[in-house]
Amino acid sequence: MWDFLRKVFSEREGDVTVVVLDDQNPDGSSSFNLAAQDIVKVTLFVIILSVLITTIIFFATPLGSLYQQQQDQSLRNEAIAISERLMVLQDSLQARDRQLTDLKEVLQTVPDTTFNVSSPNNNAGSGGAGFESDFPFINAYEMLSEDQIIFSESLERAPDFPANLPVTGSLSQKFDSENGHFGIDIATPTNTSFTSIADGVVAYAEWTINYGYVIHLQHSNGITSVYKHGSSLTKQQGDYVLKGDVLGTVADTGVLSSGSHLHLEIWKNGIPQNPVMYLNN
Repeated sequence: MWDFLRKVFSEREGDVTVVVLDDQNPDGSSSFNLAAQDIVKVTLFVIILSVLITTIIFFATPLGSLYQQQQDQSLRNEAIAISERLMVLQDSLQARDRQLTDLKEVLQTVPDTTFNVSSPNNNAGSGGAGFESDFPFINAYEMLSEDQIIFSESLERAPDFPANLPVTGSLSQKFDSENGHFGIDIATPTNTSFTSIADGVVAYAEWTINYGYVIHLQHSNGITSVYKHGSSLTKQQGDYVLKGDVLGTVADTGVLSSGSHLHLEIWKNGIPQNPVMYLNN
């Protein structure tokens, strides 16, 4: 068949003789003379007609709708699968957000101080209101080395207040003992140095997860100053410092920090004091 068609198309300008043979009756054979162009035209017409009929059947009968439904169902299944994956991802993100929120709430319930004020009657013999702290109360004289004994006289004197701000900046949060904020926050650029507000001895100097580097100074007259959210410290426990000495640098350190700032507390005989009363305004 294909050989016949190739021959017809190769000899489009001539005539083609078609011989029909009957296997059962050899004498009944017949032949036909056809123009090659007519055969080509008939073949093309049959092909075009077949394509046209197929197209009409596809769009005018339920066959086309069935095919379209199959395609739509495939797309619908893919869309459902993607939607399910997105829902799972959204649930995971919501669970993570809830965990972070719970962790933040737990951390925020921790007061921004290391002291717990107790009843004044609990430590009546201590010479003032009782208090508990995360470091033992150490007499300043016991922390002096032989080389520092020359400074002992200053420990016998009351601290020289009011003092300048320990760091250059602006007051971002005030003293609020009722809500557990036992100091003031001074906003300042990262890596700004902060200084001691009075002569004293370093009673505590460590890194903490909540407040970054923390340093406590024991002054005379029962006064303690606390500095939090440091990025580095220049002093260590037992060091004697003078008023204005650099204690370290400030940054946005600790999980309870919301920006670069210094948190300053002043305690007297275990009672939190408003630092503003001890500083130059």
